[in-house]
Amino acid sequence: GRLGGAFPWIPGQDLWPASSPDLNPMDFSVWGMLEGRSRESFATVDDLKAALEVAWASIDDGYLRRTVNSVKKRLRACVKARGSNFEILL
Repeated sequence: GRLGGAFPWIPGQDLWPASSPDLNPMDFSVWGMLEGRSRESFATVDDLKAALEVAWASIDDGYLRRTVNSVKKRLRACVKARGSNFEILL
């Protein structure tokens, strides 16, 4: 690729491993949901914690179930991509 000449130690796209957040339900789904439900600025860490607790309590159990159930599909896609980027396979 274009970076190869200037930065030969950077692997090409095919060699770049999938990042573990792609396989972690908290990272690929739940944190985004929590962030979306608590977007405002908070004066203290305790205020932020309280807002996150309210946001967590408001997440539908069905959403969490679907998120966890999607892990198997993500793992299969990761194996099919041989550990490389697999988001396009989802």
